[in-house]
Amino acid sequence: MICIGDSLTEGPDMPAGQTWPELVGNALDVDVVNCGIGGDTTAGMLARFHPAVTVPKPTFVLIMGGTNDLWWGLEINVILANLFSMVVQARHHGIAPVLALPLPVNIDLAGSSDFSPPLGGYDCFNDRLQELIRRIPRHATESEAALVDLYRPFVSQDGKINSSLYKPDGLHPNKKGHQTIAADVAQAFYQNFLFRT
Repeated sequence: MICIGDSLTEGPDMPAGQTWPELVGNALDVDVVNCGIGGDTTAGMLARFHPAVTVPKPTFVLIMGGTNDLWWGLEINVILANLFSMVVQARHHGIAPVLALPLPVNIDLAGSSDFSPPLGGYDCFNDRLQELIRRIPRHATESEAALVDLYRPFVSQDGKINSSLYKPDGLHPNKKGHQTIAADVAQAFYQNFLFRT
């Protein structure tokens, strides 16, 4: 399996062996290649999809992106077009595509960090992220693409972001966050009989 995405997939500054793609590989006892690149957009992912994914031709590709696109104010329709272009390319090459909903952003933590805020501010960013989260599943159903919800595990039942799963920047999952993602991805694969034990 190949996981393609941005820093949420790459896991920058995580100890060796502790990123969620590596943990998924251990849990499923399969080879998993981490093709996450920090700061990448869905356009960047689409541009490198052929050499990174279709050439090695894994059985599955897990695709998660869109956060950086929203950060730069790109249109949601463009994000969806890029994501589902990757779905179509994967299926064309005999690779099973799996889409993952991106994580929420902990605005309270992110707002106190020293990096530049998203274009339009955090409230606008969050509203657009919510829209993307709503729209991806509908298009996944229409495209008959498997879907893993990685947004829900980071939100408590009362709708609050679980800050214990984030690094201090409020954007990236910490060790516990990566473990949470890995557990949900592995469970989704087992429940959907993508792997049989």
